[in-house]
Amino acid sequence: MSGLFTAAFLRRIGWDVDVYERSPVELVGRGAGITTHPELIEALEASGAGTRDLGIKVERRITIDRQGRIIGERRLPQILTSWDRLQRLLRATVDPAHYHLGHTFTRVEQDGGEVRVTFAEGAVERADLLVGGDGIRSSVRQQVEPTAQPLYAGYYIWRGAPNEADLKPETLAHIFDCFTFFLPERQQVIGYPISGFDNDLRPGRRRYNFIWYRVGDAQKLKELLVDDHGRQHDFSVPPPLTRRDLVARMRAEAEALMPECLLDCLRNIAQPFITPIYDFTAKRIVHGRVALVGDAASTSRPHMGFGVSKAGGDAQALAAALRDYDDIDTALACYNAVRQPIGERIMMHGRKLGTHLGVDLKTEEDRRMWKLLQSHEAMMDWIAVPNFLAQDARA
Repeated sequence: MSGLFTAAFLRRIGWDVDVYERSPVELVGRGAGITTHPELIEALEASGAGTRDLGIKVERRITIDRQGRIIGERRLPQILTSWDRLQRLLRATVDPAHYHLGHTFTRVEQDGGEVRVTFAEGAVERADLLVGGDGIRSSVRQQVEPTAQPLYAGYYIWRGAPNEADLKPETLAHIFDCFTFFLPERQQVIGYPISGFDNDLRPGRRRYNFIWYRVGDAQKLKELLVDDHGRQHDFSVPPPLTRRDLVARMRAEAEALMPECLLDCLRNIAQPFITPIYDFTAKRIVHGRVALVGDAASTSRPHMGFGVSKAGGDAQALAAALRDYDDIDTALACYNAVRQPIGERIMMHGRKLGTHLGVDLKTEEDRRMWKLLQSHEAMMDWIAVPNFLAQDARA
């Protein structure tokens, strides 16, 4: 996503841009839900991607208890979108001739004002600038900033997106049109509607984004990262390979814990999968003529729902610096000075919200935030809200 944002913004200031994607096939069918923020709307409009049919607007947030009763409510209009929809909007900004599938980055060499990029498949490309928008496990960052490594937060997510048509009428009436919280001790369940396959926004064709935060130490994580074939993974397991015994255990634990409306959602997820939570920030996001954007530059915990918004902001800031300065190196230094501190601030805010789960509370400020976030009213006021950086400054 950050690579597509970067290409869109750089093309608008007159740069020739090529995107090299590791996957050999188009990235479609990824149904993860995404909360929109004003920064994301601005970036989509400014990049030329636009916001047509962006997602589903919800008007309120609710918290429910073990019996499914509403115990808290907030009016907070938000548009809830999906990875699929944003990818399609941004993909349309890049000429197919400049979008290259099946290219695995191996190394970059720099010679003054030029980069030479080598791919595992044999291609070698030269350019004025290499932008690493290749995510939390960035191969580009691994070469230029190898000390910046993702840190496990001490918890993980079970997630999935059942089809609206499969849910009971009672579930649809009770929670489907809301941003819903259920907050057992040291856990967090969030749900909200997103578009269906092929960005279908018609009632009956949509999906419900289901997210369940669970605490697990490093040993637990190691267990979770063994796939259904017995292979140990380093960071995450591809969703189709999630172990069946883990899924069965998770479903049994949910049956003893959750209200019926959320169980209905979970029972209709054919293939739940696990996302471990990591964060980090790179101390420098520019190294010569190599710039990092999005999750490659810094990754925050998902409590703000801000990852794609940050990617758009990084790309927009990079293009603005290159537009405003004739000298590329001066522009890149400006980009680093502006966006590295913002990435670090966003990461630290995610850690603050993560205190709700009671993991690794080291400071008095951690314990203060943990105490505040034990209230479901506070959770509705802090999790995935717009303009959270201004709120953070006031806290």
